[in-house]
Amino acid sequence: MTTGSAWNVDSPAKPWTDWDPDANIVIPLWLDGWLASLGATYGSHSIITADPLQCLSQGLYDPGSGLIGVRMSLIGIPPAFVPGKKYPFTIRVVGDDTITRDDRTLWLRVKER
Repeated sequence: MTTGSAWNVDSPAKPWTDWDPDANIVIPLWLDGWLASLGATYGSHSIITADPLQCLSQGLYDPGSGLIGVRMSLIGIPPAFVPGKKYPFTIRVVGDDTITRDDRTLWLRVKER
């Protein structure tokens, strides 16, 4: 699911990356391996967040690469957060059969970089 060297996957069930509080960037996420493990093909996805994270764009699935680009940021100016704390966001994927559904959670460790 995660792609790129920024992700810490020492615990594969809880991947996390450092996130600057001023960041407003697209996070690429690879869905095809996950979907294959479910025996499904892509139907839709959604992003579930809680304060202080917000999803500015859920991105579009690219069937050629199997990627979505999720744009995340922190709420508020300045955003309220605890330095060094990991904040979760969840990706919910739904198969094209509309029955298969699964959630995976990733963490952003917010701190000045």
